[in-house]
Amino acid sequence: MLDFPKIVEPRVHNGHQTIRFGSFEADLRTGEIRKSGSRIKLQDQPFKVLQILLEHPGDLVTREALKSRIWPDESYGDFDHAVNVAVGKLRAALGDSAENASFIQTVPRRGYRFIAKLDEGMEAETTLKATSLAAPSRAGANTSHRRGMSGFKRTVLTSLAIVAVAGILIGLGFLLGRHAQSQPPEFQRLSVNRGTVYSARFAPDGHNVVYSASWDGAPVAVFSTDPKLPGARNIGLPATQLLAISSAGEMAVLQSVDHRFLETFRGTLGQVPLTGGSPRQLAEGIDWADWAPDGATLAAVHGMGGQQSLEFPLGHVLYETSGWISHPRVSPKGNQVAFLDHPVYPDDRGTVSVVDLAGHRKVLSTAWESVEGLAWSPGGSEIWFSAAQSGLERRIYAVDLSGRQRLIFRAPGGVTLQDIAADGTVLLTRDDQRVGMMALPPGTNSETTKERELSWQDWSVATDISKDGNTVLFDEQGVEAGPVYAVVVRDMRGSPPIPLGKGMAGNFSPDGKWVTTVVAYGQLLLLPTGAGTAKEVEKGNIQQYWHGADWMPDGKQVIFSANLPGHAVQCFTQNVDGGKPRPVTREGVAACQVSADGKLIAGYQVGGGGWLYPMDGGQPRPIPGLLPGELFEWTSDPRALYVYQRKELPVRVYRLNILTGQRQLFREITPPDIAGLSDISHLHFSSDGRAYVYSYTRLLSELYLVNGLK
Repeated sequence: MLDFPKIVEPRVHNGHQTIRFGSFEADLRTGEIRKSGSRIKLQDQPFKVLQILLEHPGDLVTREALKSRIWPDESYGDFDHAVNVAVGKLRAALGDSAENASFIQTVPRRGYRFIAKLDEGMEAETTLKATSLAAPSRAGANTSHRRGMSGFKRTVLTSLAIVAVAGILIGLGFLLGRHAQSQPPEFQRLSVNRGTVYSARFAPDGHNVVYSASWDGAPVAVFSTDPKLPGARNIGLPATQLLAISSAGEMAVLQSVDHRFLETFRGTLGQVPLTGGSPRQLAEGIDWADWAPDGATLAAVHGMGGQQSLEFPLGHVLYETSGWISHPRVSPKGNQVAFLDHPVYPDDRGTVSVVDLAGHRKVLSTAWESVEGLAWSPGGSEIWFSAAQSGLERRIYAVDLSGRQRLIFRAPGGVTLQDIAADGTVLLTRDDQRVGMMALPPGTNSETTKERELSWQDWSVATDISKDGNTVLFDEQGVEAGPVYAVVVRDMRGSPPIPLGKGMAGNFSPDGKWVTTVVAYGQLLLLPTGAGTAKEVEKGNIQQYWHGADWMPDGKQVIFSANLPGHAVQCFTQNVDGGKPRPVTREGVAACQVSADGKLIAGYQVGGGGWLYPMDGGQPRPIPGLLPGELFEWTSDPRALYVYQRKELPVRVYRLNILTGQRQLFREITPPDIAGLSDISHLHFSSDGRAYVYSYTRLLSELYLVNGLK
């Protein structure tokens, strides 16, 4: 059975592979440089310059030394130009300048000096070698292609070893103690099937493991496993999500679940013994829960009316938000609840927070693009969590109650923390998480032609298709796109993707010459699909935009979801050439779409299904015949919507008459691979309905037991 490799390497400044300075880290093995965890593109020669400078921090490195190390061939024609270009590219990557140097100082007519302080107090970090287990494919991840150790690297290691020896002479006992703590962690794989592990917890004995998973497209179920024995036992709780296990051996579970996004469910909270049986129902509309140390009291996340509340005990609200809350965990002393706080659903960017029993909330760690998974350390002095500052490769960090943070562990492909036992043993999943796009091009026979994969990187979200069906608009949220994402168009006839700008894409203008985008929830832009420059739409008193914005049929206005300060989300229209945003629906309405004739807005009433809002200000009404959980999209006929359930396979798309509520089956869609498939969404049709594009969400995970993380 394949397993995580047990060969690990310490990744520390004084001795091995990575050197940190400021917000940067240089990986001497892979030739990569990262800023705050995000890889920065840097060519080979500029990186070699950086390597040599890092060998001699604070010392002058002459231009002749650079030439002998990087350009040893005496016949090299334009050495001065080459070194100037290499240093210039290095400075550009670091955001540095010769006039106001923070990292690389020019010594006129002589050479260069690295003047920034290296991180001498860096905590040990481990990274997995992909020797016996292939890392998941990731756009922008170069972990599967390693270069051999060069002379430069050996020189760096030699220099650092001298520093280490000097440290030993000063404090041998301290360094030996540190070495003992940095022994490689050991990994044991607990799952072997193909699918998704949604949650995992240690049993009260700290040995057995209970987890909920969906294998090979089957419904989620709860399993129990003894790490010393092969295989896992189905506990007999079908369509049930595990939330927590108490010290008394009681499970908190969700039933009648609605799988909302990735690891998030909503359903009826129940209590059931580890031995199985029928859960005793406790509360409805629950997303997450955790037991207190007394084994009898529950903390829970309760969703209602567009708000989410963190309750501890059940019914007593400690914190409320118009965003969403995940992974609540009660402290070992029972006097605090740690949780992940996300500002916009279902985006999992957010912060790590803690709240006491009086409702006083404190933010401990911020600015994470993706944060999932949280647990208290055994002594309660730290909160461990898994997060990524860019992209999807989440690492495990620890933060104490003062906000001091350290990196615990990273692995190719990213991991999600599940639980920590009393002895420090960790449960984690290694994740292959992806949102991709599938499309059926125009002019094809849908009965005989297969759908085409149109994904660009690892998180491609389809937002529109051109009227003729030839061009797809999407936003790319993978690591290469950066923290504010990228807006991209792609021709289905074989052309490569064309990035247009930053943000979350909306849709094409009626003439196809512009697209809308929302950048970091704070800026609404119009991007040209051809020649031209971006235009910013005046923000007015909007506090925060939601996902994307759509064009009105006249091509002169846009419609979008946003909220004013102190108010809930609602729909607005605005002239793109000036004027203020104008609300066109009541509060609590999101995902606004306008009909082809511009007379009706279809939107989701938060917590209340789909509604139709007349643009002339008439009385709103529910969409007749729309079923709970159905997504909708206007057809080219203003009297009909496409509607479908995103979690049913095959996906049955209906044309729903908004006047009569009658529906007619229009098309069935079945993705070729359903393992780990979370949902199908963002389905868009061409004007004639023959071409389409949709996005799918897939999470494949493997469960591991880990000893030795500190």
